[in-house]
Amino acid sequence: AGRPGLAVAGTAADATGADAPPEVWINLAVVVVLLGYLLLSIANKLVAATAQRRTEIAALRLVGTTPRQIRAMMRREATVIAAAALVSGLLLSAVPLALLGQGLLGHPWPAGPAWLLPAVAATVALTSYLTTELPTRHALRTPPADGLRAG
Repeated sequence: AGRPGLAVAGTAADATGADAPPEVWINLAVVVVLLGYLLLSIANKLVAATAQRRTEIAALRLVGTTPRQIRAMMRREATVIAAAALVSGLLLSAVPLALLGQGLLGHPWPAGPAWLLPAVAATVALTSYLTTELPTRHALRTPPADGLRAG
């Protein structure tokens, strides 16, 4: 009342994140770019590892394995890779996240959107599937005798 024209704004945090300082958005963008680069390098490694198995795939076809059986085998391997990546990532990040949560938030579980963990799991599973399935399909298009000669 003693200061005409002065208005008091609410101090509650905006749910849309519009009140977040620019540094938060810059940090988030940097983290997303780094994680994208990491995902790209892992995908590249999985594609290269699968492509190097061309002679193995050709030998399996020559002994009578059908392309459907080979794709099923590779899908199972992709499932094992994705499960191992998710379990090890969760176990390796649990302690640091719990310590950071306890130190910054006062409780050992991290804060954040609930959809983030399933989104990460889906991204890992999709990356593992695609980086195994596509080179396998490419290797299956090559005649088995040519695949053995090339390897």
